[in-house]
Amino acid sequence: MHRIEPQIALVFPGVGSQHTNMAKSFYDNSPIARETFEEASDRLNMNMAEICFREESADRLNEIDVSQLALVTASIAIYRVYLKEIGLKPSICLGHSLGEYSALCASGVIEFSDALQIVKQRGRIIKETIPSCDGTMIWVINIDNKAVEEACKAYSENGGELYVSAYDSPTQCSVSGKNDAIKNLTKLLENKGAIVYPLKMSGPFHSPLMLRARNEMKAVLQEYRYHPSKYEVLSNYSTLPYTGDQSVIDNLSNQLIYPVRWQESIAYLVNHNIKYVIEMGPKDVLKFLIRKNTKLLTPHSFNKFSQCDELKDMLFLKNDEYVKVIERCLKVATTTRNYNSNFEEYHIGAVRPYKEIEGIYDSILKENDTPSENQVIQAINMAISVMETKKIPRPLFEKRLNQITEGKLLQRYPLES
Repeated sequence: MHRIEPQIALVFPGVGSQHTNMAKSFYDNSPIARETFEEASDRLNMNMAEICFREESADRLNEIDVSQLALVTASIAIYRVYLKEIGLKPSICLGHSLGEYSALCASGVIEFSDALQIVKQRGRIIKETIPSCDGTMIWVINIDNKAVEEACKAYSENGGELYVSAYDSPTQCSVSGKNDAIKNLTKLLENKGAIVYPLKMSGPFHSPLMLRARNEMKAVLQEYRYHPSKYEVLSNYSTLPYTGDQSVIDNLSNQLIYPVRWQESIAYLVNHNIKYVIEMGPKDVLKFLIRKNTKLLTPHSFNKFSQCDELKDMLFLKNDEYVKVIERCLKVATTTRNYNSNFEEYHIGAVRPYKEIEGIYDSILKENDTPSENQVIQAINMAISVMETKKIPRPLFEKRLNQITEGKLLQRYPLES
């Protein structure tokens, strides 16, 4: 049995992506989004819609503890709308920093109500830890990360405390450290041609300076129950999939003192044949970072309800693409090497179904007609039958199968045979 489906990753943003009116179009147009905001409000005893949508609440929205709760609420509301309107389950979920909580929630590892309470504790712990750190974070672009690493190492060897805290792309990273050291590093990097941005609401996140927060967070995480994952979830800390309860506790606590390895996470998606990456949250920060890392992925931001149609166009085949799909089925059938020496099997499983689809294709061209969805399904099943009969290696089978639809789906997929 085979499933033909696009290889999708869903990504969830972290702090910095929040803004007034985020997710409002989903709230206005989707009952499930409104229910998500109401659920969060009831669980937290605070009006999340008011915090996210009212201009008068902008300052509160940007408080480090409140912004985290608002982002998780908005991201899960958007994710739930995605499932209802689009309905395609991802192969992989991942989040940037705080977004990892949303990814785990979307995958079913953490229940939404628990995720809100855990993130609430995370915000409190971070807020209490920052004043004792005497540190901050900067965003560094337009310079190779290795040059930034070397500069941080040189300062650290002389008693300073500086750490690369996020590897976002080959020429973009974040650095956390003591305030004085950060000031000196900023001057040095700017002299080397880097562009440096101080990050608002910032502490020395994802660095050893947050060790106290890490220890407290680990104790909080140990109090909750976790569930098997519906989709693979990548860890910022290890860039490997989560494997159970202990991995949740270890990864989410260690995330506070180790860098976000986003660049490696994107490489993981490429190496695992992901085609589409859809950002579940406000703004398009992660879409931008994906484009800076690779041209082998197709990123899309889902931050407005009106983008439902755009996503459908990207993910589902349209009628005017049906002829091309049948043509690719015929091409795959004829150009794929045969490893089966049994003539009778080959005739029944390859020759006969091929001729049937060839006849359908010729008729379509002759009548200048548009193939039906059933005819496209027939053609794909033919290609599957031919490849199975020819006994081609499994990796090549999967590659050819996805080439047929170029990673898109028919509305009635997943197709099985």
